[in-house]
Amino acid sequence: MSRTRRAALVILILGFAATALFLGRWQLQRLESRRVSNAALLTARALPPLELTASGPAPLPGRRLQVRGSFDSGNQLLLRGRVHDAAPGLEVVTAFRLAGSQTVLWVLRGFVASPDATTIPELPPPAPGEVTLTGLAFPVPTTADAGQPLIRGRDTTWRRLDQGALARRTPGTFNTYLLLAGDSTGPGGLPTVGPPALDDGPHLSYALQWFGIALAIAAFGVIALRRGDRGSAPPLAAP
Repeated sequence: MSRTRRAALVILILGFAATALFLGRWQLQRLESRRVSNAALLTARALPPLELTASGPAPLPGRRLQVRGSFDSGNQLLLRGRVHDAAPGLEVVTAFRLAGSQTVLWVLRGFVASPDATTIPELPPPAPGEVTLTGLAFPVPTTADAGQPLIRGRDTTWRRLDQGALARRTPGTFNTYLLLAGDSTGPGGLPTVGPPALDDGPHLSYALQWFGIALAIAAFGVIALRRGDRGSAPPLAAP
């Protein structure tokens, strides 16, 4: 193997191995961030329920809330591409006006089945009049695509919630939404959605895979270089 080809092969092997190591370390960093976030959510969840009012402070993510007010069933969003108990469908997020004010708290009140997880079926209405809700508080994210709305005829579904889109839709919106607790017999009128699992997720598994790939690349490089050196060795002189 010529020096030029050998140098090119070494650079290629080192580049691929370094990339795999970088991705493995990145997954470990994501794992650490997830663990920190989970610990904060568990701490907030252990606090006593907070009675949320229009003038009160924003709740911590994961905090248990109790709110009183009324649903605005004419003002709601449908989040497409969801699955509940192995069935495809949409999650229904409905505006909820706090008692004695015009302040809106968006409530993820539950799940509705849909064959393609996009078509909007007939939606059961929430409880009328003033009701009390309980659930967990989560921040409304700010996304780069405004929640990725999808318009089909007269229906619009969303990929995810977006703070800017909700604020434009309904001024006076909390930057928090409520994940409603209970079941379909409660004021939401739908099967409720459970909170996200507070586990490590797939990050450790992904990190080990990337480190294994880096090791395999390094082993392949050593074998390739040795074979190249043997193939380029000069023949033995005849006696």
